[in-house]
Formats: sequence, C-alpha cells, structure tokens
Amino acid sequence: MSQQQAGRPGSGDTGSQKWDQFGDAYDQPTFSGTPRTYVIASMPRSGSHMLGHLLHGTGQLGSPLEYIHTQHLATWQERLGEPTRAATLQAVMRRRTSPSGWFGVKAHWKQFADVMDDQEVMAVLSPQDWIRITRSDKVAQAVSLVIAQQTKAWISFHQAKGEPVYDADAITKGIRAFQKQESAWDTFFETRGITPHVVVYEEMLEDPARTVADVCARLDVPVPAVLPEPGTTRQATAVNAEWRARYLAESGSR
Repeated sequence: MSQQQAGRPGSGDTGSQKWDQFGDAYDQPTFSGTPRTYVIASMPRSGSHMLGHLLHGTGQLGSPLEYIHTQHLATWQERLGEPTRAATLQAVMRRRTSPSGWFGVKAHWKQFADVMDDQEVMAVLSPQDWIRITRSDKVAQAVSLVIAQQTKAWISFHQAKGEPVYDADAITKGIRAFQKQESAWDTFFETRGITPHVVVYEEMLEDPARTVADVCARLDVPVPAVLPEPGTTRQATAVNAEWRARYLAESGSR
C-alpha cells in the first residue's frame, strides 16, 4: 500500500482533489457514534451533484457522494484495507459524518439496486430519511445526458472532448431510461411506505437557498446563515436549448 493510501486516502493537495470522493477534501472530524443516514435518491443529469455539494457546504449534512456505487465501494475497500463492503461503509461513515451526526449518500437507482439485497451493507446504511431529486423536463434531461455521453464532460469543470452531434434516437432512449428509473424509485418508496422529501431540479436552480433551507428543516438541523457555494455550475449551453427545441419540433411532426 502506498503512503497516499495509508491512513486517510488521498491526503495531500485538497485543491486538486476537490472533486475526488477518495481525497480528504470531503472528510469530517472522525465520528465515533452511530450516524443518522439520509439517501439522495437520484437519476443521472438530475442535479444531484449540485444538491450534494450544497448540502455538504452546510457543514451539518455530511458529504453526500456515491459511496455505495459498487466500484466506489471496491476502491474504498482496497484503500482502507477493510475485510468486507459493510466494514468499508462503516469506515467511510466515520470520516464523512458531520458533527451533527448526519451521514449522506447519493445514489442513482441502479447503484442502489445493486446493493439493496446486500443485507450487511443495508444494515450499516440503515437510512433514517430520503431526499428525492427529480427533473421535470425529461427532454432537457435526456439532451444533457447525450451531450455528456458524447463529450465526457459530466460535471461543469470537465473539459469537453470533441463537439456533440445531435442524435434524436439517443435522446428518446434517454427519456425512456429516465422514465423507467423514476418508476423504479416510485415503486420502491410506495411498497415501503416511504414519503421522501422531494427536490425539483428546476426549483433548485431558481432558489438554491430555499432548497437548502427545506432540506435542513426536514433533517432538523439549523439553516446556515450564509448559503454555501454549490461547487458546480449549470452546464446547459445554447446547444442544449437548440437540441431540445429541435427534438420537440421533430416529435410533434411525427
């Protein structure tokens, strides 16, 4: 194991690790109690990354990242040297739980579905509450997905690799995938009698302070006096608007 992997993984230049969940930029003071866990139930291109950074910025709601993504869990397990995935998640909780006692996780449906039958992991996760983020404009969401897939620019600071090429079939495929994922979350919550707190992407963009205040109220922590910086910016450009308008026009003429 390298020196960087010993102890807290990724310790060093926090500036270069701002977007690396394995670095120490998201670490909290070591937490020794039993955390309260909330899960951000999300979908790709729904604004969950921005929401997670807003909540992290409160200093009270952990550092909600994709910890239960199976590949991420495997990386954490290798770096921390824990014997099981459940023990690995416990170790992550110790370093990513806020002094308030809250630990946050962000998960798209497939990421959650991949671990929901792992009884040991779920026993450790044991969510006390759920934040569901959704995006009203599924066409815009699918356009964003296709552009990100083509350019590999998944977050606002990523450098785009090439110019995107309009693909109506890919947009349609994205819309259907989002509808399927949203239905899966619907079924999960309904069958378990869970009423999550809902964040709508478009409303978060319009009033991020209100979004943060509402989540803080839901999780019973004080609303920060100063709104944290979201850490990311909206990626949509004129290309997104052009593709969306073109897709809607073509769909209406079919």
